Amino acid sequence: MLMRILAGIMLCGGLCGAGTAAERASQGIDCAQASGGYERDMCDSDRLDDAYNELNAVYAQARSELKAQAADGSCSRCDSAEQQLVKAQRIWITLRDADCEAVYAFNADGTSRNPAKMQCLITQTRDRTRQLRAFYELI
Repeated sequence: MLMRILAGIMLCGGLCGAGTAAERASQGIDCAQASGGYERDMCDSDRLDDAYNELNAVYAQARSELKAQAADGSCSRCDSAEQQLVKAQRIWITLRDADCEAVYAFNADGTSRNPAKMQCLITQTRDRTRQLRAFYELI
């Protein structure tokens, strides 16, 4: 939940109130053929939402698995592992935000700053999802 709140706060810069994918479709925005910066930003926002949703589900699954194994006694250190996972996720959010702010700053003199930052956020989020799946052997 904390991650979703922090992600939401960070994304509001220019994207809050952008609407849902269904609203974009009703406006005639086809993400497969988005033209112009505004349409691409809207579609990137959808892709980022999808990436965040997947990460949140995988993160919750990892925590749940650790808690279950701690409760049934099959893992003597899973309580500690779950606490460390929460700590690591918070640190990862800070790293992701700083990294993507650096990408934004690098591109600040041009019109590609928002797409560059969005691509950074999408890539970082998908990478973290893959990491958690691998680290905690999740499907």
